[in-house]
Amino acid sequence: MDINDISLEFIALLLLNLAAGALGFVPSFLLTGLNISSFGVATGTVLSLTGEIFGAVLGFYLYRFGFSKVQPSWKKSRFWNYMHKQPAATVFWGILLFRLLPFIPSGLVTAGAALTTINGLLFFIASSLGKIPAVFLEAAIVYGIIETVPAVVQYTVGIAVCLTALFVWLRKRKATGNGLRQ
Repeated sequence: MDINDISLEFIALLLLNLAAGALGFVPSFLLTGLNISSFGVATGTVLSLTGEIFGAVLGFYLYRFGFSKVQPSWKKSRFWNYMHKQPAATVFWGILLFRLLPFIPSGLVTAGAALTTINGLLFFIASSLGKIPAVFLEAAIVYGIIETVPAVVQYTVGIAVCLTALFVWLRKRKATGNGLRQ
């Protein structure tokens, strides 16, 4: 593989990590595994961290833009008023805490922050400080799995998880009357 192929793969994975970070509901450990497998533990971890941090910032602004377009009646709800009245310092520490806790959906934290009056710089700082230890821990766990679990088992589990998710999604879609047309 020459340097151009590596650069193209790096850029593609960076864009994928940014998109996943902005969406906030894609399990990041899947991308961390791909990043580490492709570029090693150090560069793969940096790639994951970069994607998570800047993807979250992108998501913050996208959520904030989306919330600005909602119907004004929604902004009268107790939830909106509660979130919007929180002081920036409270929001900052909340973001930091929720980023440190494992298994808290990133998109939920980002969307919640977008509902507040915190500015982008404070969101970036709190989110980054919280994500750094979380990504390093995730990278260590993923690296341990990559190194100890045979590839055939990893692929089998990955395929089984994807097929199960697809099956659940299709059943749910059919149950709500949005089934695929025949």
